[in-house]
Amino acid sequence: MTYALPFVAGVVAALVNIAITRLLPKKRAAEFYNLFMAATAAFYFGSALPTGDRGTLLLEIAVSAALFALALAGQWWSLKFTAIAFLAHGALDLAHVLKGLGANAGTDFPVVCVAYDWVIAGYLWWMASADDREKLKTAAS
Repeated sequence: MTYALPFVAGVVAALVNIAITRLLPKKRAAEFYNLFMAATAAFYFGSALPTGDRGTLLLEIAVSAALFALALAGQWWSLKFTAIAFLAHGALDLAHVLKGLGANAGTDFPVVCVAYDWVIAGYLWWMASADDREKLKTAAS
């Protein structure tokens, strides 16, 4: 039960974020989420520096590079890559909570991130799928 409030906070934050970005043109909203994920990737690397643990630093660098690469792929090819990045980021945050994997991010923040990331991942997948359907419709015309 200790994780319920942070989880709800993450869902609410994601829904508020979605409501705001829906006011933007689709291209700008996609750019926002890609930039948000690229910034998140940079924080992963930075959070590992003060630990002094080589294994944690290597893990966080690998995660950071993967998330950044997915954000770039999302920007250049398909927002589905960005959705995958948010899904993966949430999974890693879950590993922070359940296994103590990676840099210490406290107890509540990773739970907020899991909820936020997975709601955003679902939204981005839906958004990209809608764009794919629109492109197919246009091509068939």
